[in-house]
Amino acid sequence: MGRRILVSLHSRIAVVAWIACASIVGCHSDVVPVSGRVTFNGKPLAGAVVTFQPLGNSKEPRPAGTGSIVHTDEQVRFSLRMVEPSKPGAVVGDHIVTIATNTDAPATAVVKGSPIPPTWRDGSRQFRVPPGGTTKANFDITAAEPPTAKTKSRRAR
Repeated sequence: MGRRILVSLHSRIAVVAWIACASIVGCHSDVVPVSGRVTFNGKPLAGAVVTFQPLGNSKEPRPAGTGSIVHTDEQVRFSLRMVEPSKPGAVVGDHIVTIATNTDAPATAVVKGSPIPPTWRDGSRQFRVPPGGTTKANFDITAAEPPTAKTKSRRAR
Protein backbone atom coordinates (compact mmCIF):
# COMPACT_ATOMS: atom_id res chain seq x y z
CA MET A 1 0.00 0.00 0.00
CA GLY A 2 2.82 2.43 0.92
CA ARG A 3 4.53 1.80 -2.42
CA ARG A 4 1.31 2.57 -4.34
CA ILE A 5 0.92 5.89 -2.44
CA LEU A 6 4.56 6.77 -3.21
CA VAL A 7 4.10 6.08 -6.94
CA SER A 8 0.88 8.12 -6.93
CA LEU A 9 2.65 10.98 -5.14
CA HIS A 10 5.53 10.95 -7.66
CA SER A 11 3.03 10.97 -10.55
CA ARG A 12 1.24 13.96 -9.08
CA ILE A 13 4.51 15.82 -8.53
CA ALA A 14 5.56 15.14 -12.13
CA VAL A 15 2.22 16.44 -13.46
CA VAL A 16 2.39 19.58 -11.30
CA ALA A 17 6.01 20.22 -12.38
CA TRP A 18 5.08 19.84 -16.05
CA ILE A 19 2.12 22.22 -15.71
CA ALA A 20 4.28 24.75 -13.86
CA CYS A 21 6.98 24.57 -16.52
CA ALA A 22 4.46 24.93 -19.33
CA SER A 23 2.67 27.87 -17.74
CA ILE A 24 5.70 29.78 -16.47
CA VAL A 25 8.19 29.51 -19.31
CA GLY A 26 6.42 27.62 -22.05
CA CYS A 27 9.03 24.83 -21.72
CA HIS A 28 10.69 26.25 -24.84
CA SER A 29 9.00 23.58 -26.95
CA ASP A 30 9.42 25.62 -30.14
CA VAL A 31 13.17 26.22 -30.02
CA VAL A 32 14.75 25.90 -33.47
CA PRO A 33 18.24 26.40 -34.87
CA VAL A 34 18.97 29.91 -36.16
CA SER A 35 22.19 30.87 -37.89
CA GLY A 36 23.40 33.46 -40.34
CA ARG A 37 26.09 36.02 -40.95
CA VAL A 38 26.74 39.71 -40.35
CA THR A 39 28.51 42.08 -42.72
CA PHE A 40 29.18 45.79 -42.61
CA ASN A 41 29.13 47.53 -46.00
CA GLY A 42 29.53 44.08 -47.55
CA LYS A 43 32.62 43.21 -45.48
CA PRO A 44 32.90 40.72 -42.58
CA LEU A 45 32.04 42.00 -39.10
CA ALA A 46 33.74 39.49 -36.80
CA GLY A 47 33.13 39.74 -33.06
CA ALA A 48 29.78 41.50 -33.35
CA VAL A 49 27.23 40.73 -30.64
CA VAL A 50 23.92 39.51 -32.10
CA THR A 51 20.85 39.33 -29.84
CA PHE A 52 17.35 38.06 -30.57
CA GLN A 53 14.66 38.96 -28.02
CA PRO A 54 11.30 37.23 -28.61
CA LEU A 55 8.16 39.35 -28.74
CA GLY A 56 4.72 38.47 -27.44
CA ASN A 57 1.62 38.84 -29.60
CA SER A 58 -2.06 39.70 -29.17
CA LYS A 59 -2.98 36.10 -28.28
CA GLU A 60 0.04 35.52 -26.05
CA PRO A 61 1.49 38.81 -24.78
CA ARG A 62 4.22 37.02 -22.85
CA PRO A 63 7.16 35.86 -25.03
CA ALA A 64 7.42 32.09 -25.56
CA GLY A 65 10.92 31.95 -24.10
CA THR A 66 14.08 33.83 -23.27
CA GLY A 67 16.29 35.68 -25.69
CA SER A 68 19.27 34.35 -27.60
CA ILE A 69 22.73 35.83 -28.00
CA VAL A 70 26.02 35.10 -29.76
CA HIS A 71 29.23 36.68 -31.09
CA THR A 72 30.01 36.36 -34.78
CA ASP A 73 33.08 34.26 -35.52
CA GLU A 74 36.02 35.05 -37.82
CA GLN A 75 33.96 34.01 -40.84
CA VAL A 76 31.21 36.41 -39.59
CA ARG A 77 28.83 33.50 -39.01
CA PHE A 78 26.75 32.94 -35.95
CA SER A 79 24.50 30.26 -34.46
CA LEU A 80 22.18 31.59 -31.78
CA ARG A 81 22.15 30.17 -28.25
CA MET A 82 19.35 30.77 -25.76
CA VAL A 83 20.23 32.53 -22.52
CA GLU A 84 18.06 30.38 -20.22
CA PRO A 85 18.11 27.47 -20.51
CA SER A 86 21.48 27.55 -22.21
CA LYS A 87 20.85 25.62 -25.41
CA PRO A 88 21.27 26.17 -29.15
CA GLY A 89 18.60 28.07 -31.05
CA ALA A 90 15.82 30.60 -30.59
CA VAL A 91 12.08 30.38 -30.03
CA VAL A 92 9.81 30.47 -33.08
CA GLY A 93 8.19 33.84 -33.81
CA ASP A 94 8.98 37.53 -34.04
CA HIS A 95 12.11 38.89 -32.37
CA ILE A 96 13.75 42.25 -31.82
CA VAL A 97 17.27 42.01 -33.23
CA THR A 98 20.22 44.07 -32.07
CA ILE A 99 23.77 44.00 -33.37
CA ALA A 100 26.57 45.85 -31.64
CA THR A 101 30.33 45.94 -31.34
CA ASN A 102 30.40 47.73 -27.97
CA THR A 103 27.91 46.26 -25.51
CA ASP A 104 28.60 48.83 -22.77
CA ALA A 105 27.10 51.76 -24.68
CA PRO A 106 23.43 52.80 -24.43
CA ALA A 107 21.36 51.67 -27.41
CA THR A 108 20.70 55.19 -28.71
CA ALA A 109 24.20 56.56 -28.13
CA VAL A 110 26.55 57.24 -31.00
CA VAL A 111 29.53 55.11 -30.07
CA LYS A 112 32.87 56.61 -31.02
CA GLY A 113 34.76 54.13 -33.14
CA SER A 114 31.76 51.83 -33.63
CA PRO A 115 30.64 51.45 -37.21
CA ILE A 116 27.20 50.15 -36.20
CA PRO A 117 24.42 52.72 -36.71
CA PRO A 118 22.11 53.24 -33.69
CA THR A 119 19.19 51.70 -35.64
CA TRP A 120 20.84 48.30 -35.17
CA ARG A 121 21.07 48.81 -31.39
CA ASP A 122 17.81 50.59 -30.52
CA GLY A 123 15.30 47.73 -30.88
CA SER A 124 13.80 48.91 -34.17
CA ARG A 125 14.96 45.86 -36.17
CA GLN A 126 12.86 42.70 -36.21
CA PHE A 127 13.22 39.19 -37.58
CA ARG A 128 10.72 36.33 -37.74
CA VAL A 129 12.14 32.93 -36.78
CA PRO A 130 10.24 30.32 -38.84
CA PRO A 131 8.97 27.02 -37.35
CA GLY A 132 11.73 24.95 -38.98
CA GLY A 133 14.53 27.35 -38.05
CA THR A 134 16.79 29.05 -40.58
CA THR A 135 20.37 29.30 -41.77
CA LYS A 136 19.57 32.60 -43.52
CA ALA A 137 19.40 35.12 -40.69
CA ASN A 138 21.79 37.32 -42.65
CA PHE A 139 22.27 40.99 -41.88
CA ASP A 140 24.20 43.46 -44.04
CA ILE A 141 24.65 46.68 -42.13
CA THR A 142 25.46 49.84 -44.07
CA ALA A 143 27.11 52.95 -42.64
CA ALA A 144 24.50 55.47 -43.76
CA GLU A 145 21.20 53.75 -43.02
CA PRO A 146 18.01 55.79 -42.90
CA PRO A 147 15.96 55.73 -39.67
CA THR A 148 13.57 52.79 -39.47
CA ALA A 149 10.06 52.49 -38.09
CA LYS A 150 9.53 50.15 -35.14
CA THR A 151 7.43 47.95 -37.39
CA LYS A 152 10.13 47.15 -39.96
CA SER A 153 10.40 43.39 -40.19
CA ARG A 154 12.41 40.77 -42.06
CA ARG A 155 11.22 37.26 -42.61
CA ALA A 156 13.45 34.25 -43.05
CA ARG A 157 13.23 32.65 -46.44
